Amino acid sequence: MSASGVTPASTAGHPRRTKLIAAGAVGVVAAGLAGYFTYNHYLPSTNDAYVHAYTVTVSPYVEGYIKSIHTEPNAFVKKGQLIYEIVPLPFQLSVAQQQHQLEAAIAQKAGLEDQLLKARQALKDQQASQWIIDLNQQRYAYLQQQQVVALEKEQEFEAAKLEARAEVKSAGLEISRLEKRIREQEATIKALHAAVGNAKVNLNYTRYYAPMDAFVSNNFSIRVGQYVKPGQAMFKLVDNTKWWVDANYLESQIHRIRDGMPAQIQLDMYPGVTFKGTVINISQGSGAYYSLLPPQNATGNWVKVPQRFPVRIRLEQNDRHPLRAGATAHARVNTLER
Repeated sequence: MSASGVTPASTAGHPRRTKLIAAGAVGVVAAGLAGYFTYNHYLPSTNDAYVHAYTVTVSPYVEGYIKSIHTEPNAFVKKGQLIYEIVPLPFQLSVAQQQHQLEAAIAQKAGLEDQLLKARQALKDQQASQWIIDLNQQRYAYLQQQQVVALEKEQEFEAAKLEARAEVKSAGLEISRLEKRIREQEATIKALHAAVGNAKVNLNYTRYYAPMDAFVSNNFSIRVGQYVKPGQAMFKLVDNTKWWVDANYLESQIHRIRDGMPAQIQLDMYPGVTFKGTVINISQGSGAYYSLLPPQNATGNWVKVPQRFPVRIRLEQNDRHPLRAGATAHARVNTLER
């Protein structure tokens, strides 16, 4: 034994233990890296993801002054809930005016139809009278040939025959005229029906109801008494019935992702909370490809840049944690399940 109390055998064992520890550490690191890359291969993830929802820009259909407002910025509104109303009086008067014109046109048509019935009856009477006069004219013409009656008498019946024919023709023209006026009146009535319908539609559009369960945007700027015009953007509604995440995956990550695969979504605003999702589809073009100025790679100073493709994931809502459009998210797709 040496003076220091360390035997040569124990000294020789130190390098061996060091090598074993180093080898074990390398093995653990290698296994960890292999597990990490395998995990990311089958469950690709990205933090380049954002929450989206459909938005509706609300604009008035008719012009007028705002009469009442029944919501406020950032408020939640149910489908069918009244949001605002425009002063309806001018539109109510328009409906009444168009309705009166329609009723007058219908009454005028009824009067023309009565005249038509009388004209047709008069035509029948004229035709009957012409038939009798024609018979008398033929009889007197025969008697005049036999020199039984005077020529003047036969000529009187001939004149009466011509007059009866003229009256029958005039009655027929009157019927045609009345039928034409009735057709014109029917066209007028149809136009007035459309005008009444349009006036009622405009009256209905003075009241705006929420088309879906939604949140009112923060830029809700209308006030009672404000004058608004058709097409004027007043505020937006964020649809609360359909939410999704656009997760921008690297092109090297999407080869295993398919429609219908389950996903887990975590939002930065709710640490520790996981939302369920389902892959809807994968974009056919990268974000750069659809940009306003897409990159021109066929140049002399080309540098390869990995592209990202938006993967749309349907997001299931959580009543305790309301979703908000534009929130940043972390998405992970399970490619082992469908």
